Amino acid sequence: MVIAGGGTGGHIFPALALAEELRRRNGSVEITFIGSRRGLETRVVPSHGYTLEVLDVEGIKKRKGKDRIRAFLKAALATLKALRLLRRIRPDGVIGSGSYSSGPVVLAASLLGIKTAILEQNAVPGLTNRILGRFVDRIYTAFEEAERYFPKGRTVLTGNPVRRDILDVTRQDRARRNGRFSIFVFGGSQGATAINAAFLDATEYLTDIWGNLRVVHQAGSLGYRQVEEAYRRKGLKVELHNFIDDMAKAYSACDLIICRAGATSIAEIMALGLPAILVPYPFSTDAHQEVNARTLVERGAAVMLRQDELTGSTLAEVIRRFFENPSELRKIREAASALSRPRASETIVDDYTKLLTGKA
Repeated sequence: MVIAGGGTGGHIFPALALAEELRRRNGSVEITFIGSRRGLETRVVPSHGYTLEVLDVEGIKKRKGKDRIRAFLKAALATLKALRLLRRIRPDGVIGSGSYSSGPVVLAASLLGIKTAILEQNAVPGLTNRILGRFVDRIYTAFEEAERYFPKGRTVLTGNPVRRDILDVTRQDRARRNGRFSIFVFGGSQGATAINAAFLDATEYLTDIWGNLRVVHQAGSLGYRQVEEAYRRKGLKVELHNFIDDMAKAYSACDLIICRAGATSIAEIMALGLPAILVPYPFSTDAHQEVNARTLVERGAAVMLRQDELTGSTLAEVIRRFFENPSELRKIREAASALSRPRASETIVDDYTKLLTGKA
């Protein structure tokens, strides 16, 4: 089996969750990942024990002029390399997990007559999946809103695969945290400067309750030093990280999440029933993060602050509201849980296995 895609955690972690389920069903299955040499997958995939092949490919949509021509040429060369790789690997199936690096691989697999599928994690699909959706054998979506972009007969609403270590999380007893209200701040796998800055400003408005708070903050590699220095100047103690590998542990002791509205973060939040303040990345393709966030907000499963609304004052106001109103926190937790699809990986593997065996 080949799983293609990567770039950010939003495409890598669902793919790893799917690989886990494939191995759980059949311990002897051989799984090869194919991604970009520039993506997070170069570090994360090998650490989980999987073989990784890389392509020299880059995004096309936001490129112009010579950069766009270069991106097209790289995509063409990557497709040729993907053809050679697939002929050597001879997989039973190829699943694309999204991002531009999945395009050449899924296209090559289709040309070779291999059964193909894609995962669409967002409410609004990206360019690569919109193109691939025209000819793959199956499209697995996480949001009902995404279904209108794909052929009905080949589209299945499954939810977004979540890693088993996260699904197995049991919330820690509050006594182990000395009864403190625990906040987990992160901006996705690469961090988020706007969230970092707003939360640091918010601490100025929370001084009267700070002693009752426990903060875990993933600042990202680019912002880590500045955030560390800011906390030091303020004399505040937090659990600060540039990147967290064990997200299950971070989630397990959490009362409130502050994060972007990437599809993987949302899937994990829903699976665990975690209340969240979502800050959509304003420059995401087709504003898909804001659409993701709104699907939860409209169902009472999260609070959204757009980045142009995000200040220390507005963020602190929402944090304080949740801190002082546990009943509201509980309602959001229940709404988030109601939207979750924790069996997404199993549903996808069941359906894809039928597709491979001709029983679909």
